[in-house]
Amino acid sequence: MNELKDALGFDPEKLAEDADAFFAQLRDMHQASTEVTARAESPDRRVAVEYSSADGVRTLHIGPRAMRMGAEELAGTVLSLIRQAQHEVETEGQKQLTEFLRGSSLIDERDAIGQGLRDANGAVQQNLANAAETLDKLRSMMRR
Repeated sequence: MNELKDALGFDPEKLAEDADAFFAQLRDMHQASTEVTARAESPDRRVAVEYSSADGVRTLHIGPRAMRMGAEELAGTVLSLIRQAQHEVETEGQKQLTEFLRGSSLIDERDAIGQGLRDANGAVQQNLANAAETLDKLRSMMRR
């Protein structure tokens, strides 16, 4: 096994264990269904939106005084608040995902693993070329 580890430049058993642990964490995270929710409201508090990563717009509150706004102004306020809350949800979700992925050797060592695989592929190709050359020599010797 050490020869394979040396040829690849990483320990394939450790990679398999890390992959198992990583996918178990993903499963656990999915089962926990970490939902992110954000609330945005207009400065005068007449309009408020609650946005969820699972449901999108969850609630929309339009106070009676907000109804005095023109239709375009009210629509613009609602859309602006939706975008603001959505951005907060996406930012928090990205932060949670980054925290989750941090510390995973699959993520942290992906460049080294990739380079090891590319290097190993080169070595395998060279060994195959050498084997083909040896076979050709044997064939020519057998023909004599």
